Amino acid sequence: MKKNYRLIHIILCVSILIIMTTCLLVGSALSRSLIIDTRGYASGQLSRIVRENTQGNVFNSTRAGEMLLGYGSASFISFGSLPQNLVTNPFLFCFDKADFYEVLEELIGHNVVIEYKTPRSNSLLSCSALNELVDIYLVDNNAALEQTHLIGDIWAFGPEVSYGVEYGRITNVIKNKNAPRSYFMSMQIGDSGDKFRHFVIDDHDLYEYSIEILRTAAMVKVHYSERLANKNIYGHRTRLFVSEIEVVARRVN
Repeated sequence: MKKNYRLIHIILCVSILIIMTTCLLVGSALSRSLIIDTRGYASGQLSRIVRENTQGNVFNSTRAGEMLLGYGSASFISFGSLPQNLVTNPFLFCFDKADFYEVLEELIGHNVVIEYKTPRSNSLLSCSALNELVDIYLVDNNAALEQTHLIGDIWAFGPEVSYGVEYGRITNVIKNKNAPRSYFMSMQIGDSGDKFRHFVIDDHDLYEYSIEILRTAAMVKVHYSERLANKNIYGHRTRLFVSEIEVVARRVN
């Protein structure tokens, strides 16, 4: 009888271990599919670059930078649905190309657009920032926009909770490379300040258009539909889906 109890105990322990391992693997895979493998754009004022030497070895030093999103922002107060830590203010990034440091040093204090990606390269694992710099260039306030209003589609099937229009400046556009038509967009509410709202885009044309607008720092009206969504690991029950973007004015430096 004791042998039977011991055998049952071993079977139960093994079963629990298998279940826990499976949950961890599924959770890890889900997390990666939602936020890890991304490509994005951010717009704002380049405020800081630094050489980090976290391991006390000059040969292992990495380079990092910070950008204040939008115009005249200092902290981050967010609204809307967006996975946590996907966008922060100041926006942090790291890079390992030595020639990037001199370029960024010249751009300190200017309004710039940063292209970035996650995950970082293996050479940047010691960097404190999660995003890796891919490219950087000045905001082009004078760029000619062929289109100033684009109406797109919403492919989500969740019931509509509300709809509305938000005025501000697009500061972040992010593509989830693991899922089709899965894009995130953030905007600074109003012409300046510390309030930001986050949206979901599931129309590829609107995604491309939002990047074009971000590069010019134009002021826009974003029309959205708030849809009820299934609760996920981030706890969000609704999402704001962009239906159209309308350029209102170009910001004057």
